[in-house]
Formats: sequence, structure tokens, C-alpha cells
Amino acid sequence: MSRRGAGCWMLLAVLAGTTGGCGTHGASGGDRPPSAAARQPAQGGFVVRYGSVGPDLAADLAFLRSGRVPETVAERLDARVRMPRSVTFAVHGCGDADPAYDPDARRIDVCVEQVGDVRDRFTAGGADDGDAAVAAVVEETLLHESAHALLDVLRLPFTGREEDVADQFAAVMLIGQGRAGEDKVLTAAREYALSAKETPPTDADLLDEHSLDGQRAAGYACYVYGARPDRHGDLVDGRRLTEDRAETCADEYRQARRGWEALLRPHLVRPL
Repeated sequence: MSRRGAGCWMLLAVLAGTTGGCGTHGASGGDRPPSAAARQPAQGGFVVRYGSVGPDLAADLAFLRSGRVPETVAERLDARVRMPRSVTFAVHGCGDADPAYDPDARRIDVCVEQVGDVRDRFTAGGADDGDAAVAAVVEETLLHESAHALLDVLRLPFTGREEDVADQFAAVMLIGQGRAGEDKVLTAAREYALSAKETPPTDADLLDEHSLDGQRAAGYACYVYGARPDRHGDLVDGRRLTEDRAETCADEYRQARRGWEALLRPHLVRPL
């Protein structure tokens, strides 16, 4: 089972009660992520750095770069959150398709392999979703990993599983883009649902810090329905959402949005 978004490389031990700066976005070459000293500018915010890749990943790297997928995420984050330190989106080949946040380096590894992995999953599932769908899934993943960075750099207290909290942030940020963002969340949900069908969950999946892919798909569908039930009644089809679950979705989305806005209030440039 795919565990897209491997999460941050830390076990955050902060459990506290909650009610539930612009960076530069340029590019630099290199065979691997730049060192901490080389890549961190003086100001805070999210920055993007590109490494070089082999011929097998060149087209996928070009897809991310020409589409400005990491840059767009960085710009949207900087427009909303004031960061005291920089966090780097390091776009390079990772050897696998699992982006992750490294708190020691304040770096989000943007794995170029994810592009082909997502595209193959949609194709195998009989969906010809095209470049926009692949970009939407990558954007959701980068927002998820950015949540780990925010929790770390801003030392934000939270309750519950960090991976679930990060999914909430990604959903809130995307839904805040309006109808186009809602469609991106549903695209990410569809990719999680396809991943869930690939193989049944193993014992390792059940012990993993992430929710199961099928659960993440349902969670994203719930947030979208909860935010705009007038537009997304078709989600309550017994497959993506049951009627019982749908009744809780407005509260689930409201709690996720209010929770993150409460956490980020001292650092917000403008509301999420």
C-alpha cells in the first residue's frame, strides 16, 4: 500500500490542548539537496531549490518546474503565514516516491518520482486525468509536508496524530482556493482510493502513523462536502461518503479550519 507523504522525520512529543515574510522561489542546480548552510537564506519563508536528475526523471522534473508546482505552493504559504526561518522545498530524485520533511535541515524533499507514480496509478485505475490531476496530487502532498514544517518551526501545540493534522491543513488550504481547490482535494482523494485498492492493508500499514489510504480518501471527501454541501451532494453515494458520515462533515471541516487558524493566529498574514 502506498504511503504517499512519508511525513516528517521526527516524532513530535508536543501534546497540548487546542480547540479543535516572504521567501524567494528561485532555482539552483545540484545532484542532491543543498547543504543547510548553502540553501538557507537570511529571511524566513518557503524557498524552492532544484537538483539535477537522470534521464529517466528528466521529463517529470521538467513537468514540476515548468508548471511551477512547488513555487506556487511556496507563494501561497508565504502569502498566509509569516515564518521566522526558511524552509526549503528541495526538488530532486529520492530513490522512491515518498516526499518527507526533515526537521534538522528544515527541508521538504520533493521526490520527482512521485510524478510518475501518481500518473501510473491513475492510468492503472482506468482514469485519464492528465497533467492537472497529477499536479493537484503533488500540491496536496507538498501542503501536507508543509504542515509538518509549520508545526516544527513555529513549535505549534496540537493534539491527535500529526499525520491527520497535516491532512487537515492540506484540505483547508486547498478548499480555501474555492471550487478549483475543492476539485484538487477530490483528485487527491481519488488517488488515495486507487492506492487503497492496489493491495490490502498489511500489519505494517495498520501500525503506521498515517491513516489508511482509504480512510484518507474518505476524510478528504468529508472535508469538501462539509465545506460546500450545496455543491457536492453527489459525494454522499455510499461509496465515498455514507449518509451517517456526511452528517458530521460540516463540523469536521469547521473544526479543522478553526483549529489551524487558532494555531497559526500569531503568525498569520491573512486568514487561511
